Amino acid sequence: MPHSRTPRLRNVVLCSATLLALCTGAHAEDSSSNVEKCSKKFGTLAVNESQTGYANLATYGLGSPAALLRLMIQQSGCFDVVERGVAMQNLQQERALASQDEMRHGSNIGKGQLQAADFVMTPNVQIGAKDTGGIGGALFGRLGVIGSLLGGIKFKEATTSLLVADVRSGIQIASAEGAASKTDFGLGGWAFGGGMGGALGGYTNTPEGKVIAASLLDNYNKIVISVRDQATLIKPISVSADVNATGSTQAGASQPAGQMLVAKIANIKAYEGPANNTKVLATLQKTDELVATGELKNGFIKVDAANFSGWVQRTLVMPIPTNAGPGGVVVIQQQQVMSSGVYGQFSGNFSGVDNGTFSVITYPNGMVSGSGVSQAVGAFNVTGRIDGSGTLILTAGGNAGGATYQGRIDPNTGNITGVWTMVGGQGGGSFTGRRQG
Repeated sequence: MPHSRTPRLRNVVLCSATLLALCTGAHAEDSSSNVEKCSKKFGTLAVNESQTGYANLATYGLGSPAALLRLMIQQSGCFDVVERGVAMQNLQQERALASQDEMRHGSNIGKGQLQAADFVMTPNVQIGAKDTGGIGGALFGRLGVIGSLLGGIKFKEATTSLLVADVRSGIQIASAEGAASKTDFGLGGWAFGGGMGGALGGYTNTPEGKVIAASLLDNYNKIVISVRDQATLIKPISVSADVNATGSTQAGASQPAGQMLVAKIANIKAYEGPANNTKVLATLQKTDELVATGELKNGFIKVDAANFSGWVQRTLVMPIPTNAGPGGVVVIQQQQVMSSGVYGQFSGNFSGVDNGTFSVITYPNGMVSGSGVSQAVGAFNVTGRIDGSGTLILTAGGNAGGATYQGRIDPNTGNITGVWTMVGGQGGGSFTGRRQG
């Protein structure tokens, strides 16, 4: 009898060891990764960190899955990955040291070097109900210690979703869902390789992490399959949205009938119809006065002048200031400040809760127009007023909201100084600049 039990025990041990290897992925490094591949790269991609954290994953000793996704993305060859996660704080620290001249000469770290993201990926992870039995108890309850090692999966399944959006247009270009359950555990697997297990925060060395990793892999592979045969992923516009907009009532601020207008710049064309491919009726100068009829269409405003009635592009005309003389020129102020550096082209920088640059033109009729670039939200437009003493009141507007600027141009030096505040009181900062030329 003792001799007859020895082979049986040996078989049980061998069988148990085999099952343990399969279920724990002990030989994962011997298999190749099954991440779907692209034959070309579509641009740069940032993996978005959850704004609310990952409390549901922390229960199982897991952190953000962003590092895992970045590894999948790199191995697929579909995108270059830009860092926008926790490591971004370290990048900013290094750049702050460089801006304070703490780096060695020639380190070549400065503004305008960070690569912009073309696309943003937003992950979501949902965990199914708890399973008190666990995979060890359900499948290997009679294997004693080996069974307990295989146990411990505290949920039945994990489902994930990935959304990829075009940064510039905000249009979603791909989305997919993935799923994995405890019955899938260890049957698919993925070769992380290179000793990356510890760096991936439990997603390669815990049962729960591996289930979620399997779901994310399934999820990402569906994204790759849906995009890799496309010529381009760039979505600058929504064709259907443009069709709807064209057929709908045009939005925009009303134009008071009878308001006096003047051209912002010289040589503006006045057209027979509300389009620049219609007959040109006149070429306007900055001294030509116009009267608005109140009609707006396709971004054009209908006006009456001394010798014609036609349409001009609305963005190229502006109301005549109440203290202006004929032609919109502020006669009282013009001779006083034209030679002192108040009017002309100016550029500078702003800092505070946001940083960036701006460039504006101040006109003799008291109007100001220009543009800027924010490090946080990109390009924005600037409009406003300036008085004879050089006092500025400006408004900036862009994708993320607006801000107000209050400052002054020194008539003697042409220097600009002032402060700015986000609309809604969400912070602000200061700005400086000077006249160009």
